Amino acid sequence: MLKYQSIVFPNGLIGRLDGPFLGRRHDSAMLNLSKLQFEFKTVFENNEGISYCLYGDPGYSNSKFIKVGYKKYGNLSQRQQNFNRDMSSLRVSVEYGFGRIVQQFAFLDFKKNQKVFLQLLKKQYFVSALLVNCQNCLRGGQVSKYFNCLPPTLEEYLS
Repeated sequence: MLKYQSIVFPNGLIGRLDGPFLGRRHDSAMLNLSKLQFEFKTVFENNEGISYCLYGDPGYSNSKFIKVGYKKYGNLSQRQQNFNRDMSSLRVSVEYGFGRIVQQFAFLDFKKNQKVFLQLLKKQYFVSALLVNCQNCLRGGQVSKYFNCLPPTLEEYLS
């Protein structure tokens, strides 16, 4: 089975897609292989010293540019519990963005259909992501509605 790593923007578009990775790879290993961390410093820090970050699922470790929920070791403060609750609902909404690819292109999700040396699996997945982004530009989606952040028009996206 193959896995992909992606970043979904608040407007619902898949803004970054890396892979494929072997299915047994851990999320943090995929992050290291993608070299994405090196790009964060130039993209997520500005000249005034302000840093931005992504919220990742629990498979990632907490870092300057990726934030994850607090581990439930011992007692969490009320603030930490609130953070986990609020961010968990955001993460679920972003999972819809990932799910749309295999929802629209179900053949990508079947292990038996993934013939690694006989098909161009990476191209199939990337083209499917592009088409889902185009569909999102035309009709919107759950992620953009949740965050109240409209995607660009199809013309803007493709230009």
